[in-house]
Amino acid sequence: MTDDSRAECIKWASLAGIVVQNSSLFVVTRYSRTPDEYGALYLTSVVVLVVELCKMTICLAILFADGPDRFVAGLRQHIWVERSETVKLGVPALCYAIQNNLVFLAISNLSAAAAQVLYQTKTMSTALFTVALLGRSFQPIQWASFATLSLGVVLVQSQDAKSSASPTGANPMLGVFAALSAAMLSGFAGVYLERMFTSGASSLWMRNVQLCLFAIPLQVVAIGQFDLAAVQSGGLLQGFQSSTWAVVAVQVAGALLTAFVIKFAGNVLKTFATVLALLCTCLVSTCLFDFTPTLLFGCGVAITALSIAMYASPTLHPRLAGSPLAKKPTADDEEGQPLVARSSR
Repeated sequence: MTDDSRAECIKWASLAGIVVQNSSLFVVTRYSRTPDEYGALYLTSVVVLVVELCKMTICLAILFADGPDRFVAGLRQHIWVERSETVKLGVPALCYAIQNNLVFLAISNLSAAAAQVLYQTKTMSTALFTVALLGRSFQPIQWASFATLSLGVVLVQSQDAKSSASPTGANPMLGVFAALSAAMLSGFAGVYLERMFTSGASSLWMRNVQLCLFAIPLQVVAIGQFDLAAVQSGGLLQGFQSSTWAVVAVQVAGALLTAFVIKFAGNVLKTFATVLALLCTCLVSTCLFDFTPTLLFGCGVAITALSIAMYASPTLHPRLAGSPLAKKPTADDEEGQPLVARSSR
C-alpha cells in the first residue's frame, strides 16, 4: 500500500470514527445517567477526572514509543525549558474543565438529541472568536449561517421543554444554558489553542500532556468544591458501572481520533461528519429513549444542520479558496472532547 492510499484509508477511517464517537457520546452519556443496583449515581466530576487521567496516560505512552531518551528530552524541552508556553495552556485547560462539566449538566437536563444540536453552536462560536482573536474574515453566506443557527436553536429549545425524553425533574432552561455555555467555551479555547499550535512545534500528543498538567489539578479542585461530601460518604467511584466506563472510553477515543482527523481530513469533512453524527443521535434517541421527534423539533435539527453546511460551503468553490475554512483546521476539535472534552470531549 502506497503512502497516499494509506493516508486516504486513515482519513476515511478516522472520519467514520468521529461520526460514531460524536453521536454515541451524547447517547451513551444519557443512557448512563441511571443509578446502579445500590441506588448510587456516578459523579460527573469524577468521570471528567478519569477521562483526563486516561488521556494523559495514552498520550505519554505514544510519546514514549519514540524511545526513552527522546521521551525524557521532549518532556524536559516542552514542559520545563519552554515553560512559558506551557503556562499559557492553563487558559484553555480551565475552559475545557468547565466545558466538560457543563456538557454533563446539559445532558442531565435535556434529551440527548437536543443537547447534541445545541452543542453544535461551538462551530459558530469558533467563527466569532476566529474573527476576534485571529483577525480573519468570513464570506456573507457564513455570516448568514449565524442567523440560521439561531432559528434552529430556538425551535429545538421550544420543543425540548415538551419532550418526554428529558430526565425526570430536569430543568430544560438550565440544560440549554449549560449546552450553549459549553459551546462558547469550546470555541474560545479552540481558537486560543490554534494560535498556539501555529506558533509552536509541539505535537498534538505533547499539547494534550501540557493541557492535562493543568486540567487534572483543576478537576481535582472541582471535585473538592462540589462533590467532596459525596466522595467522602460513597467513595470516588460510586455509581460506576459498565455504561459509565463506556462514557469514559468514548470521551478518550474522541480526543485521539480528533488528532487524526485534523491531520488527514481537515475541517470541511470534519464539519459534515459532525452533521451526520447529529442526525444519528436523533435516530438512536428515538429507539433507545422513547424520544418522539415532532415536526417542530425536526425543523430545528434540519435548520441547525443547514447552518453548519452553509458555514463550510465557501470551501466547496475554488474561487473562495481564501476562506478561513480553507485554511488549517481549527484546534476547537482538539477537546476531547471536551477533551469533550471531549466528548458531548
